[in-house]
Amino acid sequence: MEKTILIPIDFRIESLNTLKYALAERKQEKSTIILMYSQYISDSITELLFYNPAKVIKALASSDFNDAIAIISNTHECSLHTVKIELFNGLNKNAFLNFHQAHGVDLTYLPKDYCLKPHKNGFDPIPLIKKSKVEYREVAWTSDHPTTNKDELNQLFN
Repeated sequence: MEKTILIPIDFRIESLNTLKYALAERKQEKSTIILMYSQYISDSITELLFYNPAKVIKALASSDFNDAIAIISNTHECSLHTVKIELFNGLNKNAFLNFHQAHGVDLTYLPKDYCLKPHKNGFDPIPLIKKSKVEYREVAWTSDHPTTNKDELNQLFN
């Protein structure tokens, strides 16, 4: 049976380690992955009129980040149905629960020791996810040393 898995990201390659470990754990099942980036939405009417989530995602996702998703997708193609990136703009537990239900999420994977480092106007949704009492699993992996993007891409093969 196909499961929908939610993973919060910060558009850094390192945050995709949670995805890699989630897929490795679920080898036998097909999964739809939703990579969720949390961002405060402007209250300007002009900005809201021209707000386009696809453009926001395109602006935030570097080519290295997209390459990393492609590498993971190719490596786990037998257990992966699709990978989508979605924006979450809510500020409270109920907004997250609505997002969770609307996307039919079965399980959420969270990094245990990695702190998301969101871009401008972004925020870390992990405390909100934990407060909402949805089913989640924490994945332990470390990021002790600073690396370059090349090193981060190489880590995806290990």
